Amino acid sequence: MKQKLLFSFAAIIVLALQVQAQLPGKIARTGQVLLPNGWKLSPAGTYLPLGDLPLNIQLSASGKLLAVTNNGQSTQSVQLIDPVNERLLDEKVVGKSWYGLAFSHDGKTLYASGGNDNWIMAFRIENNKIEKADTIKLGLPWPINKICTTGIAVNKSNTLLYTVTKEDSSLYIIDLTTKKIKSKIKLAAEAYSCILSPDEKVLYISIWGGRTRDLL
Repeated sequence: MKQKLLFSFAAIIVLALQVQAQLPGKIARTGQVLLPNGWKLSPAGTYLPLGDLPLNIQLSASGKLLAVTNNGQSTQSVQLIDPVNERLLDEKVVGKSWYGLAFSHDGKTLYASGGNDNWIMAFRIENNKIEKADTIKLGLPWPINKICTTGIAVNKSNTLLYTVTKEDSSLYIIDLTTKKIKSKIKLAAEAYSCILSPDEKVLYISIWGGRTRDLL
């Protein structure tokens, strides 16, 4: 009887160790991640921790700077990263943001959507740091005006900025010399992103609500 009890106790310990070994999470020995369904994920390369809900990432024309906008429910921020040495250079906490992100062609300015504040934040980049932003206002903040900028594109000469919106479903063309709205074009539905063609003759717009794309 005593031997049976010892055997049962040993079996319980072994079973407990096996269960513990199968708990989801990082596997220290291999660096893999064990999922609840028993599958394993192997990391592809290295990684850097970002903020809450990173929605967009943009590489500067020089390839020396990488920007990320974090647009979650907690702290929202814009991050500047050195992609060559894989390190965070700087981070700027912002009040509101949403998806839109674009470098000027010379890499000296980073444009980011201000979300329901209804403006574009224009951060100066100096010595790999995010400096204080100028603002390009499209209207008074929500709920007085419902605009919310989403995608952003900038021409190579840094004279025109294109931004689309998800609340008033429009394309705004901004004169960057005066920081004023040059024109506004109504779109079919809520817009998500916009990309300027390499020859700058066509602007591609993702119509989020309409599940289509516009060419302007």
